[in-house]
Amino acid sequence: MSFAVQRQVTTPKVKICGITRPADAVAAVDAGTDAIGLNFYSGPRRINLTQAQAILDAMKRQVPAVALIDASAVGEYSAAHVHAALGLQLFQVYGAGDGVAGPMPPAPAAYWLVAHVAQPVDLADLRRRVGTAAFPVAAVLLDTLVPGQAGGTGTAFDWRWIATARAAGALADLPPLVLAGGLNAGNVAAAITIARTDWVDVSGGVESGSPGIKDARRIADFIAAVRTA
Repeated sequence: MSFAVQRQVTTPKVKICGITRPADAVAAVDAGTDAIGLNFYSGPRRINLTQAQAILDAMKRQVPAVALIDASAVGEYSAAHVHAALGLQLFQVYGAGDGVAGPMPPAPAAYWLVAHVAQPVDLADLRRRVGTAAFPVAAVLLDTLVPGQAGGTGTAFDWRWIATARAAGALADLPPLVLAGGLNAGNVAAAITIARTDWVDVSGGVESGSPGIKDARRIADFIAAVRTA
């Protein structure tokens, strides 16, 4: 299986992120997700390697699992250790300053660069960020900048900024784009129409109650909304 993100021209692929329980991973796979996200980075959805192994065993690795990691992490939560312990080969990298990152597993491991967006100029800067990354960038995940938060805030930025940047040529020749931040079954069709990204990524939008506790019906409704957009 190739872990590179293939460019989509119509219906985007789906990642259900912030999985913390085996049953939720199974529900996501059964609903037709293209990938799940396992958070080794920070926040209430962070899990350890033992929890991750149970999730992977339950879903029988039927879809890729994306490991959310800190670029500078060492020890148990580093990309190298997660790769060695769990065999994961797709990493969503936070905190990757220009040319700065800890040891990263070699190919076929692939990397999604996280780019937080607070204003249109952040999209205009993507080409430079991709070019100066310390690892080959397979995709760029666009999430809303909320000070003090890594993600999973349920907050969306203005998707029209993506359309404007694309029309201006600022997104030409970039890796595939992943849209995150504030998505749910009620708004994802509009997001797809406006932003036209290759993937959509949801976490809080398919939860009910505590962060990390997914709702199988909300997962199914989200994926159905994507497929019919």
